[in-house]
Amino acid sequence: MTKPGSDLRAMALDILMQYEKEGRKLRPLLLSVLEKNRGLERRDRAFVKTLTEGTVERLLALDWVIDQISNTKTKKMKPVIRMIIRMGAYQLLFMDHVPDSAAVDEAVKLARRKHIEGLSGFVNGVLRAVIRYRDGGIKYPNVRTELSCPAWIAERFEREYGRDKAEAMIRAGAGGRPLYLRVNRLVTGPDSLGTALKKEGIRPVKTELEYTLKVGGKYVPSESGSFIKGMCSVQDLSSQLAINELWKQIRVYINEAEEVDINIIDLCAAPGGKSCALAELLGDKAGGDGLAYHMKACDISEQKLARITENIKRTGVKNIEVLINDASAFNPAFKEKADIIIADLPCSGLGVLGRKVDIKYRVKPGDIDALCNLQRRMLDHAAGYLKKGGILLFSV
Repeated sequence: MTKPGSDLRAMALDILMQYEKEGRKLRPLLLSVLEKNRGLERRDRAFVKTLTEGTVERLLALDWVIDQISNTKTKKMKPVIRMIIRMGAYQLLFMDHVPDSAAVDEAVKLARRKHIEGLSGFVNGVLRAVIRYRDGGIKYPNVRTELSCPAWIAERFEREYGRDKAEAMIRAGAGGRPLYLRVNRLVTGPDSLGTALKKEGIRPVKTELEYTLKVGGKYVPSESGSFIKGMCSVQDLSSQLAINELWKQIRVYINEAEEVDINIIDLCAAPGGKSCALAELLGDKAGGDGLAYHMKACDISEQKLARITENIKRTGVKNIEVLINDASAFNPAFKEKADIIIADLPCSGLGVLGRKVDIKYRVKPGDIDALCNLQRRMLDHAAGYLKKGGILLFSV
């Protein structure tokens, strides 16, 4: 097993430089690079993932610490040197298993590899100063700086929820979160999936939901045979709870009828989590259900439809038609046709800060009002698609 060294840190640096320069979303960029380097051992992939995501997640805190000890402030540094120092500081402050000497020495090597003449000594000096500052006990000015929460988000949380709850929300959005796996009841059960995961070196934990297992944040679905075979899907508890509640309402809606053909429209379906979750419940003949249904899983682009189709094929669910539809415009073909509408509409993402580490930097204050108006318009259209007495699930 190789030790995380210059090559892995260089890979992380390239990802972070692309992220900063091109303004791309971090996770797709990271996954694309890891996919091209599938020969990496799991430990090395985890190192690259932790270093890139962690550096972005703690960006504001890292810059604040660096600015306390460097005469040249981060805004004045050459971009590549700034990012190398950020990466080194992240390892020194947040990656306990990385020796201080390795974090500093490898950062110096990176600076030399980038042929930044005369600045390897600067990198060395700044990072050694970070160690001294850390060991003296860092005192951040406030929670939002410590946890890298943009000021406008912290102020909005405090204005709407009060200081104590706002601080709790900021803390909840920092650090990695566990992943939750929805067991595909069409092909397996919780115990069988748990056994399969243990063979992969994963230690799942049961949750309050019978068909849901919790795994550590280092679980990589694309490398899991259980995931690839369709035995499970990654889905947050909140999404699973929403579909489970919808399922209860559907059972009431059909009033225990033996034969009911249910028409369902999922308006913003990509990547298909809710569509597949409901289809698994509807098609579970072993559980005594196996109801007749037809579902339209819709989204706005071919790229999004491809993700839905991929998950449909992987999970093996049936009776789902994938089609392009713009939820912000009324579609006369859908008028009063649906028994069930799933409206998981576009949102700011501020509720999943711990899951999407870069979203707090991409969302702007003006986006919130625009999204609210968009959701209202989409909901108005969705209501027009329902049959009388139908069910509309609205979630964000």
